[in-house]
Amino acid sequence: MTTSERPPKSPVQQVLGQWPLASVLLGVFAGLVVVAFSHWRTGSTLIGLSITMGGLFRLLPNRRVGLLAVRNRALDTIVLLGVGIGITVLAWAVPALRN
Repeated sequence: MTTSERPPKSPVQQVLGQWPLASVLLGVFAGLVVVAFSHWRTGSTLIGLSITMGGLFRLLPNRRVGLLAVRNRALDTIVLLGVGIGITVLAWAVPALRN
């Protein structure tokens, strides 16, 4: 084995290496749970911030972001930041219903 080769990662290391994607998915899931309990603005904000966080994670090197890297870095970052900020802005721009 040469010095440039790395030993294979264990299954635990492979799973822990997916923390950026897991944290985004966990935030989106938590936002959906909050929405299900009739707090749509808070839940939508949590979803938008989680996706925005994914866009910021995508700025990390490819070997650090794992499965969060789908396309090239610039496109992933622009799309995730755009969607995340868009959801957050819309969550606060929609007026609340008054009964």
